[in-house]
Amino acid sequence: MKNSVLHRNRLEDKKISIALMSSFAMLTIQYLVLIIFKLIGTSTGHIIQLTSKGLVGFFYILALPAVLQRNKIKCIGIYFTAIFVFIFHYMVFAENQIYLKLIISPLFFTCFPSLIFAYSISDWEVLVEVMKRVGNIVFLVGVILGFLVLLDKVSVGSYSMSLSYYMLLPTIIYLNEFLDEFSFKKGFALLILFFIILGLGSRGAVLSIGVFGILKILKSFKKMTYKKVLILCIIFSLTIAGFAFLNKTLDFMYSFFRHFGINSRSIALFLRESIHLSGRENIYDKVFSETLKNPLLGLGLAGDRMAIGGGYAHNIFIEILANFGVIAGTFLSIALLYIISRPLFIEDTKKSDMAIIWISIGFIPLLVSGSYLTDLKFWIMTGLLLSLNQKCKLKLNI
Repeated sequence: MKNSVLHRNRLEDKKISIALMSSFAMLTIQYLVLIIFKLIGTSTGHIIQLTSKGLVGFFYILALPAVLQRNKIKCIGIYFTAIFVFIFHYMVFAENQIYLKLIISPLFFTCFPSLIFAYSISDWEVLVEVMKRVGNIVFLVGVILGFLVLLDKVSVGSYSMSLSYYMLLPTIIYLNEFLDEFSFKKGFALLILFFIILGLGSRGAVLSIGVFGILKILKSFKKMTYKKVLILCIIFSLTIAGFAFLNKTLDFMYSFFRHFGINSRSIALFLRESIHLSGRENIYDKVFSETLKNPLLGLGLAGDRMAIGGGYAHNIFIEILANFGVIAGTFLSIALLYIISRPLFIEDTKKSDMAIIWISIGFIPLLVSGSYLTDLKFWIMTGLLLSLNQKCKLKLNI
């Protein structure tokens, strides 16, 4: 009887995990198809995108009964609260209505379901297995696309932020495994992914990888082995050498990519003498100054879009302050940091690693790009960390 219950629970966890990770595979495959056949912005491309969403929705529907069985009350509570908050902002901030309508679909039909589904997973080992398989699919698609670009068969434009963020999943999974146990196979795969992200992607993905590496290494100091010490020494030596010859290394890599007709935007920006935020500093100033005009309520949900004429804040904390005002926004920001930081002290290494992986995938990118109102990775991370905070014992190193 006990074995049958465990089997059923694992099967349900597998359905939920597949639903959560299906968008990662579908979006990457969809992107490859759109690029190869030059369908971006066309009616056929729109049909392909709708088909991809339909397939992802199908996986969510399959897992929905298990989620409702586990968290029906929480699901109702979350949606009741979210609908109330949304209607309040829709009525009070009438000027935001055009942008509020645009976020209804991703927020209520993608983000909130992802939050509830992620919270409902009981066996994280099942999720890890699904993540690895999906990571391998994303890696394969990324490699195919990268070679096609090198061969000048397709073009992703001057750079592709979407591609670099798609590649984050396999990159961070492989890097986590590489730091646990040295492997030439994983090292070679990481090198390929690094070239794809640096050559075709954005600096935000590089930041996410760097943060994951730092957090992972800091966590590894608790249980050091000779092999880990050797890996850390090699990484430290390469890092020092990289900084010592940074400009020459970047110049070489930029020339290498140029040889294949790729103008790496990330490397070009890294080569600048001063930090270049690609105009984000102006967006930050504009949104924050507009928020201070009404510090109590802020600009309302999607108010940053109204303030800058259609874009978004490009920083999750500025966006939260703009959405809810200085007081409530500060409280929510502190709560978010609390939820994120607690799992870093969990005794279970595997669960702690998972927390770091999802912080790097779901939170770090939102410091420089994207919007938490439409980013399902952020809501998956939040659901997982809320579950982790509730179930696991913590050990604070104070």
